[in-house]
Amino acid sequence: MREGAVRVLLIGEAEKGSSYLRAQLESRGCSCWFGRSTKESIALFGRHSFHMILSTSPLHQGDPLLAELGDSNCTVYCTHSVEDGSWWLPLVRAGRKCSGAPALRPSEFVNVLDGLVTEIEPNGRACQRA
Repeated sequence: MREGAVRVLLIGEAEKGSSYLRAQLESRGCSCWFGRSTKESIALFGRHSFHMILSTSPLHQGDPLLAELGDSNCTVYCTHSVEDGSWWLPLVRAGRKCSGAPALRPSEFVNVLDGLVTEIEPNGRACQRA
């Protein structure tokens, strides 16, 4: 793991299902961890500090993981299945809840990821328990 790298927690049913996303993040210099469940993800969050949490499984505002974030400055996105694919939904942006913000197509989300990585890298401040 590269010192000062953007740290990302990926959440999904199977690690293989997130391999493309992980490759995209690692090609941008990010370090990634994977959690298969809310319980496993909360345990990882307790051991590491993450800049971003990206879930290929739906998360809802009442999810225990989101409650665990407390007043952190983390950024959280999850996917939502639609008829012809999936869209990325922003849930938390730099610690601020943003439910109701517009969803992003996968091609749009790639550009957002670039911006997030660029924005996070200079200050290196990861989300931590308050």
